[in-house]
Amino acid sequence: MDAQRILALAARFLLALGFVCMLLGGYLLWQSGAFAADMEKGTGTVVSYREVPEDGKTRWRPRIRFKTAAGDIVTFEGQVATESQRYAVDSTIPVMYPHAKPTDARIATFTDNWLGPTAACVIGVLSFAAGVLIRRAAKRAPGR
Repeated sequence: MDAQRILALAARFLLALGFVCMLLGGYLLWQSGAFAADMEKGTGTVVSYREVPEDGKTRWRPRIRFKTAAGDIVTFEGQVATESQRYAVDSTIPVMYPHAKPTDARIATFTDNWLGPTAACVIGVLSFAAGVLIRRAAKRAPGR
């Protein structure tokens, strides 16, 4: 396989990867935006952690308890499991929840709600741009 074909294949792969990642990022942004659009905000307290075994490592998912505007006490688990306990037990953190279903609450931080969609979009744009640049370089290369 000559260098031109390898460049063309790499360009196609990066273009496809970029397109898929941008679609995924767009979907995740839409999901996060739809979730955040009609939310109640509050403050929760980290009450404990749950161990999550993953790939031979122990990860930690915080359990948060908060009181809704209606006075109900709800406990939920954070959506991101990490290798360390991010918050001290008994610390307070911002939460958001749908008024109709407070058990679907989330920790209200960038990391927990927007980091995944943002990373997917950035990877998608960079991959797509790299694919375009490699494709142009392959077309300009001698022997074409």
